[in-house]
Amino acid sequence: MFQRLKSRFTRTPSLSQALPEHEPETVRDADGYFRPQSAEILLATSERGKYLRQLWENSALPAGLYQQFYLEPLRQLCARVQHVPATQEGVWSYRGGFIDLTLQFTACAVRLAKGHMLPPGIAPETQAAQSLLWQAMVFWSALFYHLPLLQQLEGELDDGHPWLPGLWIPERRFRFRFQTSLSEVSISHKTLLAARFLPEEAVTWLSLVPGAWQCLMSHLGGYPSSVPLTDALLQSAAEQVQSPLLNSFEPAEAGMATILSSSEQSSSETEPMLPPTTPGAVPDTTEDTQTLLSLFQAQAESSDEK
Repeated sequence: MFQRLKSRFTRTPSLSQALPEHEPETVRDADGYFRPQSAEILLATSERGKYLRQLWENSALPAGLYQQFYLEPLRQLCARVQHVPATQEGVWSYRGGFIDLTLQFTACAVRLAKGHMLPPGIAPETQAAQSLLWQAMVFWSALFYHLPLLQQLEGELDDGHPWLPGLWIPERRFRFRFQTSLSEVSISHKTLLAARFLPEEAVTWLSLVPGAWQCLMSHLGGYPSSVPLTDALLQSAAEQVQSPLLNSFEPAEAGMATILSSSEQSSSETEPMLPPTTPGAVPDTTEDTQTLLSLFQAQAESSDEK
């Protein structure tokens, strides 16, 4: 039935291909203020377009749901961070580094997750029915992964009012700097920002599979997930993009650094890296998930027709 449901959904060519292939114009004036730009303009570079295409190619969601659950949160995030760097020094310290880091990291995590059936240890038919949701959960976890870095920044509008990168879109010219008094960044800041970006429909969808919801909350809270494979996927993506959070403030993540490598280094291990079963009974939510997807798809198509 799940396959029949998927066949009803059509996927159009990559939505990122419609973006113009040019670098954003210079937006900083002589006083050091930036003009706010739309998410479409911020994402309209050849490099960022490449990673947008990777996101689309590694997602199985229909076009309308991809827009709703993937692109819309990404666009909101880009509009709220504008040109801020991810770090004060290092690989991602340049203007616009936060968007680049987030986009590359998210595309990498989604690509890695595509090669796995989540969650491990449950019936294959249940995995198939829940696969779209678990892939989306990995996307959201990756999209929100670097939000704590924004706490290091403080912004100011050209009228003197403060602007907090990530919390809202600046409506006037703005500038920003790294705070000198902040000793460490907080996980609670990540949770607050993530709540602003996660679509309401996504919460409804996640509520049908408590394990996926719990897994996302663990990632947002900085705790080890009940599905260690998702921790390992994010850790591997962080290593590939040289994330500044690799050896940082989240003790829950520090322990995940060896999840992937340990299984490669120890040939004497006979136990699988992951437990064969997920604790607790897994409810059969196949019909609910399919019904909800149909509803979301119908709503997306109705909006397109208006």
